[in-house]
Amino acid sequence: MKKEKTIYEYCQNCDEELEMTIVQRDQSNPHLVWVRCPKCSEIKPVDIHQLAEEIREEGSEEDFLKEEEVDEEEQTEAHLSIPPVKFGQKQTQKKKGKNKKETKEETEYKIEKDKAREYLLSEVYKVGETIHHSQWKDYGVVLRVRKSGGGREMMEVRFEKQGIKRLLVNQKRS
Repeated sequence: MKKEKTIYEYCQNCDEELEMTIVQRDQSNPHLVWVRCPKCSEIKPVDIHQLAEEIREEGSEEDFLKEEEVDEEEQTEAHLSIPPVKFGQKQTQKKKGKNKKETKEETEYKIEKDKAREYLLSEVYKVGETIHHSQWKDYGVVLRVRKSGGGREMMEVRFEKQGIKRLLVNQKRS
């Protein structure tokens, strides 16, 4: 039997604390894991060291990280229902309805390569600003900046080659 790791985490969309499956670990930051809400399927980053500190203060570490025994058949079904997530991958949104036209922001902002700023995890960006992602060798324009369900700041960027991606911003390196 394989073990599936889960974390109890608050989901801002569902407005409740739920048991969320870890779908990916971030290679560039070993303290960061990505979890998926079982109700709304929102994927959000969680800093496990920060979470562990909060739990130690409360005095209960057993609820921090729970391993469930899952037989191989259930594991296969779980992988079918939860596709692997790549860092920055945009999930399909169920809220868009039947009309899948681009929003005003997606069509209004133009990519201006000559005014592009280099994307850095620790920087803050504004809507309409052009960025360059050096690892992807791609330019994009910031469409939205918001807080994720885990309280981290994220921005949605429309790239020339990569399409629309979500990136973390304003993150302090530890």
